[in-house]
Amino acid sequence: MTVEEELRRHPAVADCAVVSVRTGSGGPKLIAYVVPDGEVTGEELRAYLVERLPGRRLPRFVTLVRALPRTADGRIDHRALPLPVRATATPSGGKGGDWQPSTGVAMAISAAVAAVAAYLLTDVLWPYSTDLSAVPPPWAGLFAVLYLVECAAFGLGVAFLLSGRTLLARLDRPPGVSAAAHLAITWLLAAWWPQDNFYRLAAKTDWPLQAALVYGFNVTLMIAAAVVVAFVAARPR
Repeated sequence: MTVEEELRRHPAVADCAVVSVRTGSGGPKLIAYVVPDGEVTGEELRAYLVERLPGRRLPRFVTLVRALPRTADGRIDHRALPLPVRATATPSGGKGGDWQPSTGVAMAISAAVAAVAAYLLTDVLWPYSTDLSAVPPPWAGLFAVLYLVECAAFGLGVAFLLSGRTLLARLDRPPGVSAAAHLAITWLLAAWWPQDNFYRLAAKTDWPLQAALVYGFNVTLMIAAAVVVAFVAARPR
């Protein structure tokens, strides 16, 4: 199905045209011109297409116009279509949405907030798990750095949970595989902070707790790694 056919299936699209033009450096890019029939934005229409078309067929811009220029015989005059002054959506390498600079900033902020929260909550949730008073240098310093890295990884995991789906979607893997990889990578990043704290407080001979930790963390981390392998191996759609 063509881009135009997909757009015409949207209930808020009265008419549309898709052309290939040069918008600066690089090769030609697709631009979709849409005459709306109701309340809709170009970003919403591109998100609609993202779920239905492979990345190579997605228009770079989706521009709303009042009417499409036509020739004397009623056909759409593609040459008379103006270049968009501003893109309503930036290009992506695949399906699933666009990676905007604001998305990266939001991801960095959420990662920092979650990392600080993890650091502050460690002694609340696991009292004395990070007590290094009996550890001699330089080992105490090395362990202190490890605790900070675990908190940072947890923060990055939270940020990836919130914003990472867009990054994965650009690789155009099947939706189910992308969703599983999204959760798997989140767990691979976020699990180390709770795992290490639980292990430090667990008695070595507390076999029920040791078994619960192994299956709750070690095994699930192995599964998460296997999911990532499956995501990498999956063919783009």
